[in-house]
Amino acid sequence: MSKKSTATATSEKQVEVLSIQDKKFIDIEMVDVMAQAHSAGLKRSELTFQVANSTKKLIGKDCTKERWELIFADFENRLVNTKQIIPTTARNYRVEVVAILKADGIAKPKGTSKTAKHEQDKKAKQDEVEKKLEHVSIENLKTELVQLSDKLDKDSKQRFKDIQSVVLKKAKAIQDEQDAKETQDQKDFKSEYTTWFQGLLKTQEGKQELVALRLNKEVRAVVQKVLN
Repeated sequence: MSKKSTATATSEKQVEVLSIQDKKFIDIEMVDVMAQAHSAGLKRSELTFQVANSTKKLIGKDCTKERWELIFADFENRLVNTKQIIPTTARNYRVEVVAILKADGIAKPKGTSKTAKHEQDKKAKQDEVEKKLEHVSIENLKTELVQLSDKLDKDSKQRFKDIQSVVLKKAKAIQDEQDAKETQDQKDFKSEYTTWFQGLLKTQEGKQELVALRLNKEVRAVVQKVLN
């Protein structure tokens, strides 16, 4: 495993890329293990920590912001393209691994360019706003947005942008939670009816019940949809 990534030259600057050794390490030590965690049930947490520990080795002590982003982008892409894991789930695994690293005192390196510093200052201000509004309901925030909508002074415009950003973030978090619950409900529903169906196949009475169900097109359609 190479601690330093290779670089390709452009007319203006060196562009950091991942070496073949880096990609092989990500594939074996991170992607393969995360794919195991994906279907490991109770062991998933243990395997996720294993991925995080492997990531520490790849990052090393002198990791740049660009290298960090390349590593995790490659990690996500390989989960999606080689393990058939949906993009949103791959992103969630990235978030989990980054959270473990952060808990161990390893954070994404900050950029050193003028633009990067500007973005860091901007994010710091937004984080401060979000912290202050963390416990304010979306309804109250929307009410304030309406009150600010016709004000043209600089402070009011900035306040409008800040609150709007928080509202969008809160709304997305609520939607993501609903989507996750819906997905789990679908899994539970499929599991329940798969168990029921397989149980019927084990007895003569159950088989007769299935034959009776064939006479009901609506029931048959539901069972077929669930089991497919």
